[in-house]
Amino acid sequence: MNNFLLLFGIAFSMLALMIYVIYEVEKWRSERRVLTALYIEGMMLTMNIGAYLYVTYHCLFYFLVINGAYAFLGLYSILSIKNIERKREVIYAIFSLFMVISEFFMGSLFVVLQTGKPATIDSSVENIWFVSVMLAEMSFTFYLSFRKLDKITRNYLLSLLLLMPWFPALFPNFVIPFWASAIIMIGATIMIYETLYNQRLRANQETFTTMELMAIYMLMMLGEFLYFIYSTLVVFDISMMIAMTWFIFRSLAGPNPIKGNYLRNSKLAFGIIFLTFVMEFFMGGTLDFVEGVFSPGISGFISSLSLPWLPLNSVQGAMWDFIDVVGSVLGSVWFLIMMGIEMGFLAFKKMMEMHVREVRVRMMLMIIAYAIYSIYIPTFSPISSISQYVPYLWSMGIGTLAPVSNSVLVGLIGTYVVYAILSFLFGSRNLCAVTCTAPLMYQGNFYDALKVYNRTSRLGKKTLTSKLSLWYKAIALGISIFVLASAIVSYLNSEGILHFTVYGVDITLLIYFIWFDIMWYILFISIPFLGTFACVTTGYCYWGVFNQAVSRIGLFRLKVKDPQQCLNCKTVDCATACPVGLTDMRASFIKNGEFRSMKCIGIGECVNACPYDNIMFYDVRHWLKEKFSKVSS
Repeated sequence: MNNFLLLFGIAFSMLALMIYVIYEVEKWRSERRVLTALYIEGMMLTMNIGAYLYVTYHCLFYFLVINGAYAFLGLYSILSIKNIERKREVIYAIFSLFMVISEFFMGSLFVVLQTGKPATIDSSVENIWFVSVMLAEMSFTFYLSFRKLDKITRNYLLSLLLLMPWFPALFPNFVIPFWASAIIMIGATIMIYETLYNQRLRANQETFTTMELMAIYMLMMLGEFLYFIYSTLVVFDISMMIAMTWFIFRSLAGPNPIKGNYLRNSKLAFGIIFLTFVMEFFMGGTLDFVEGVFSPGISGFISSLSLPWLPLNSVQGAMWDFIDVVGSVLGSVWFLIMMGIEMGFLAFKKMMEMHVREVRVRMMLMIIAYAIYSIYIPTFSPISSISQYVPYLWSMGIGTLAPVSNSVLVGLIGTYVVYAILSFLFGSRNLCAVTCTAPLMYQGNFYDALKVYNRTSRLGKKTLTSKLSLWYKAIALGISIFVLASAIVSYLNSEGILHFTVYGVDITLLIYFIWFDIMWYILFISIPFLGTFACVTTGYCYWGVFNQAVSRIGLFRLKVKDPQQCLNCKTVDCATACPVGLTDMRASFIKNGEFRSMKCIGIGECVNACPYDNIMFYDVRHWLKEKFSKVSS
């Protein structure tokens, strides 16, 4: 009890003094008071360091030397600062860094006083004294700076403040902090994307402030992920100290003064997407550990991966294992769930902007399909274990659920038959705009806005129009033939005629694993260089190409009520709105009154964007209506 009161008294005294220092620096009422506050903060830092060394090594020499040196050198350095008004950001940065280092050594000191053992990074940060003082200081700084900060910076700082209490060592049930931080971070990511989307028309946006925050989130999630592999929170604790430093600095200095626009600068757009994606990778992997999909520890994690682990003594083995780790996380259920929540919310917000009922219905079906078709049925439903035997449930073509064998031929071939019928009757939108996971990710409001890169990026411009270029045909045909040949090899393996595998992995399973769990995500994060829906515009997706080819000879097309309206249209909003980059549809509308293309997947933004309500979907419903009208007449 006496020890607790001692620690509480020390912590409270330091907190009170630090609150005074924060107040003086934030108010910046005079040069003298700011310099005095800086000197006091430096004094607290050296006192904590000296006291820690004293109680750890029982030598008063360290304490006296460190504090004595600071009494003279620190005072001299601070008094030497000139033109302090011009160095506000530098002062704020030094102040923020010294504050966090001081609190770290205070935590170290308390660990030694409680345990009698030298402190580690983990124990110095993962204790109630450090966390409580840290939260109090951050909250007070945020309160003082609240009115001078813009709304965006406030929201960013508040989201980070909400993440700070969730240190795993402070909770008896370790699941709680991991789930709490994941939920808050998912909400923060949605908020960030909403903010960026709402700013999209501004020349100057808070893009660099956003990227700073996303980098901190990424480091936090990396720390949590590594904890389950190496049983240490060092990286996580370092990320929390960096987060505190950034929080204090941005509260005092405001947002990053460097501005930019992510729709005009492909590197900025890629930076935002890449940081978010890496953060989501580690977040999904962490949730997989929490929920038992992956086993903890190095050996446990390796045993949980999708492919056999190869020795790391060669470049080939290292590349294989890297693919194994990345693909296993990206294809895992909790990564898909986490991604679905984020992308689903953004897609829902985009859906609410649509005024055409059929487009809104299609987007709602897309969101529902992701939840049921991609998550619930293959993982949680009562029929998850037999889904490979059921036509239409075998998703994404050959090699998805199992090697090709007699036992799964009904489910596999039946799926192709069902989808072919649906694509013939309704167009390939039944897959490429509804049941596939791609449209949900591309159709969120933030990502949909990136379709400007279809027209502005060097590679994106090469995929424009409905024309099937020679390279597109070569890619689509080459991949399709390769996949079909692999399916034949897989079937012959199952019949015992051949014995061909890649490190013991069936060739069709390996193709699917690399194609859709790794390569597809590379396409996705490369939107600023390829444009949106590169899976459609490049012929990359063999499953999509099959449905798109059937759709091209089927009943689906876009029609216009009055071609003359298109002739008089000056804005050509339909072509601008198309997320696939079909910029030549207007010419086809004028000439033929309709538009058909293998690349058209029925997203419907052209229908929604037409200012004259002139474009309409045409499929089996309208075909039947016409036939019955002729019969009745």
